[in-house]
Amino acid sequence: MSAQLSPPFNRYKHNVNICELDEDSLICVFQYLSLEDLGRLICVCKRFYRVINIHVYSKRSAYLLRTGHQRYRFSHVPGRDLHSDFSYRKRIRLFENWRYGRYNEKQFFYHQMLYFSQILLERRWLYMTHRGQLRAHERLVNNERVLNGKASWILGKSRDYDINWMEKNGDLFFAGRTDGSCFVYNCDSGFYRKQQLTEEPITSVDFDAKLFVCTTKSKSTSFWTGFNDINDVMLEKKQQLNEGYQTIKLSPSGANQLAAGKYSDREKKALKLIDVERSLTSTLNSPTRAVYQVMWKDSNTILTGNFDTTFRVIDTRTAQDESVWTDPYDASVYCFDYDGAYSVLCGMKYNFRVNLYDLRIPKRCIQMYFSSKKHSHYSPVYSIAADCSQLFLVTDHDLRVLNFDANNKEKKDYTYDLVNCLY
Repeated sequence: MSAQLSPPFNRYKHNVNICELDEDSLICVFQYLSLEDLGRLICVCKRFYRVINIHVYSKRSAYLLRTGHQRYRFSHVPGRDLHSDFSYRKRIRLFENWRYGRYNEKQFFYHQMLYFSQILLERRWLYMTHRGQLRAHERLVNNERVLNGKASWILGKSRDYDINWMEKNGDLFFAGRTDGSCFVYNCDSGFYRKQQLTEEPITSVDFDAKLFVCTTKSKSTSFWTGFNDINDVMLEKKQQLNEGYQTIKLSPSGANQLAAGKYSDREKKALKLIDVERSLTSTLNSPTRAVYQVMWKDSNTILTGNFDTTFRVIDTRTAQDESVWTDPYDASVYCFDYDGAYSVLCGMKYNFRVNLYDLRIPKRCIQMYFSSKKHSHYSPVYSIAADCSQLFLVTDHDLRVLNFDANNKEKKDYTYDLVNCLY
């Protein structure tokens, strides 16, 4: 005789309304909902609004690529966000725009003659070289205008020798020109000093506190000590190495090391590490023929953009490549921008293209951005800078701004091609 099963015990005498759930239960339910559903629920009541914002939106957006709000950031990578008050939900929306290629494009400073500029981005300002001039343009909160086309101040004249590279630390600029001269400029006090450092074109410069470094493409790298004299800076040569580089960068931990990349090395030993105090040069085991830009991720890690179509992360403690990303279309990396967390944007050699990489995801390109082909079909991206909502890139003939926080954005998603065709 088979046993009869009793009906399941019902502990509730009535159906439970979602509003009667405790906070922990609400969090468990809400974490499975889509962004659209959460947007509707947040309007139901103040309790839902608080739970979703504090426990759902904040956790989802904390470690997002480009738009995350982690507490920890490297001090040598300053914040650039024009809008520092983005809500958690807004950050998720912005991330989706970066991820799926939704943005509006603006064009500034068109010039018919082919040459490229260097740019530096801050929270309120975009600094841009224009031939022999250094210009400061104010960034605008207005999403339609983005940038003030009229410079707030201009240093130098257009007929001066071109500025090849510039760096800014606090209020102080240090820049090198094609005639081998440099200048130091304080944008707060207004003092300006020009000094001849070498007879060769300066390809890259850097400075930290009282140490100033400049290099030429093939002949020399010189170290200078800066002495303050009544709001002025006098540079006195400290030492010189008889080897030149395309790009250099002082380490963020006391500037005791200099990462340097050669323009060409047949033996694929283009990346060097220089001990500043002892003037000793060592070769890092990152096999590449040319390094176009180098940057420190932290005191032990170097980032490089290379001629051989790769972006690399190198650990100086082991002198080995930690990770390598290769461009799917075999184009050189002319420049890159690091946000201090996980995101790297690489300016490529052809077609106005920018690649987005996530340092947590090895070997994969997350997304590509193609600026419109105005005036040229093949321009490289020569200089690049971005915050969490805007991307600035320099082409042969102008400056382009891709705004990911704008209305009526056109979707340009290349994820399908990357995942299904190239990998």
